[in-house]
Formats: sequence, structure tokens, C-alpha cells
Amino acid sequence: MSRGDADKIAEWLRYHARLGFEDFQIVLDGDIDGTEDLLRTLDVPARVTVHPRAEVGEYHDGMAPDERRMRVQQWRTEHAAALESGAMRGIDAISWRQQLHLAEVFAPYAAGARGRGWLTLIDVDEFIVLTEHGSIGALTADAEAPRLRFVNFNVDTTGHDPRRPVLEQHTMRWSIDDILAHPDRRWARRVKSIVRYRCARVNSSVHKINKGRHALLDPAVARLHHFKMPVNELDIPYTVDDPVRLPG
Repeated sequence: MSRGDADKIAEWLRYHARLGFEDFQIVLDGDIDGTEDLLRTLDVPARVTVHPRAEVGEYHDGMAPDERRMRVQQWRTEHAAALESGAMRGIDAISWRQQLHLAEVFAPYAAGARGRGWLTLIDVDEFIVLTEHGSIGALTADAEAPRLRFVNFNVDTTGHDPRRPVLEQHTMRWSIDDILAHPDRRWARRVKSIVRYRCARVNSSVHKINKGRHALLDPAVARLHHFKMPVNELDIPYTVDDPVRLPG
């Protein structure tokens, strides 16, 4: 699900198409910068389906981090009853819209209407990195579980220039040792999944897609780099210089 990503979505799409992804389902959470027109002009070796969605709920475009955190807390308070009852799901307005919009996109895969394959849910600021496989198909071919999980590593995006490619600018990321040693265990458990089509359902978390038998991938083999902008203000240092390059 994308909003305001016209400056970087082409790089993200071409990278993952070259990695071997063949079918992209992109939900536009309100098209505020011409992303839809841009996507329709791109020539990539994959099927790209665009799902424009009208704006619903509240948005935090342009808010400073402190203001955004305040609005998220207010949103949780305002919707506490609906969240408690299960009538709404999510931890903020964005994740609520993900739950709202993505279930219908996932449904044909889970129902078998798209044949057999694997599906992942990642954002435009996230790049899957493979070090021991030449393609995503080679990675999933070795899978013994129906769900594979990628450990997330934040990348330092200080000084980002939207006129330049993301991968060209930013190479310093977290280390696995620092993530595991951090007292907040949420960072060690933060993963993104790739699952067999039959498992393609959004439950409580869009990170894990759904619960069940899985394998946690060794980050030395495959991992996910998160180019979050603005930079997360966390006490985890960026110590590993790890430029992202296509495999092979």
C-alpha cells in the first residue's frame, strides 16, 4: 500500500522485478503525487496491477514525528472501543487502512484463483536482500515451511535526496547483534513474511501476514532493509556498511 511514493516507487519496482517477482498488486492510499500515472508508464518484466483507493480516515502527511506520535495516541483513544471489540484492527490509521484494503487483494491468492506461488507484503521503503540465492524463486524453492520470515534492518537515511536513487545514497544499517541485544524485544521480533498463496491472509499483523508454521531466515542468507524516512529516533546505531546490490 503506497502513498506519496512517486519519487522512489520505480526504483523499488524495477529492483524487485529483477529479483524475480512477477506480479505486483499496488494499493494507492489516495494518489497525492501522480503515482498512478507513473506506474502506468513503467516498462518492467512483471504484471503490475494498480488499485486506487479514496482517502478514508486521517492522514499524517508532513507532520513532525512528535506531532504524529500524539495523533496516533489520540486515534487509539478515540477508537479504543472498536479496537477492543475487533470491529477495527490496527495500531494507527495507516495499519487500519491496510487491514481494510488488503484483505480483498489477498483473497484470490488464498482461494487458489492465482494458481500456486508465494506472496509477500512489503512497503516501497523496504528492499528484500538475497545473498545466497540468485532470485526469490530460488529462495522459496528451498523452503520447507509455508511461511518464511525476513529479519528487518533499519538503514540510516539521513540527508536523503529524493532526486537520487535510494539504494545509491544509503548503505549503513543496524547489526543483528545490536538488534538482539536491545532491551525492547519488539525489534528482534519485527519481521516481514513471504508465504504460500494459500496462507495469504491479513490477520493481526501485516508484518507476519498470518500465524502458523514458519522458518526465520538467517539474515546472512536473506533479509529486509528498511529505508524509513524520516530516520527512526532509536538508540540502535548504524554500524554495518551493506550496499544493496542485485544478486548474481
